[in-house]
Amino acid sequence: MYKSFYRAVFILGIIACLCTSAGAAERDAAEATYDCAVAETAAIMRASGSFDVSVKPYAGAKGDKDFPLEAGETVRIYATYSPGDASLDIGLIDPDGVFYYASAEDGTVDTTIEVPESGNYRLGIKNNSGNTVKVSGFVRY
Repeated sequence: MYKSFYRAVFILGIIACLCTSAGAAERDAAEATYDCAVAETAAIMRASGSFDVSVKPYAGAKGDKDFPLEAGETVRIYATYSPGDASLDIGLIDPDGVFYYASAEDGTVDTTIEVPESGNYRLGIKNNSGNTVKVSGFVRY
């Protein structure tokens, strides 16, 4: 009796998976470098992308891709950089140019930023040192 119950549950699970719409959306070539995956705990699309940039002394760099976010969403930024003793601010720039960031001085940044308002955000990096800094990492939102 239990075998037939579990078999029926298994078959219903397969049918449910096959009948669910994938909801595919077109993406332009600039967005195609992002790896999209469905979160296991909720049916929310999340994406991540990597970056590799050199930032001149006392200068900033701004990403070329927008992150469309809703108020209260979080973005995780993980990066390593060299030289490791440089001072760096890394975070998100909102549509009005406000920079939400975390500071680092040890060669790594691992931060999660919650955005206060809905909008399109971009990655921002500010080099606070007198040397060019090479920064590599990923953004997950």
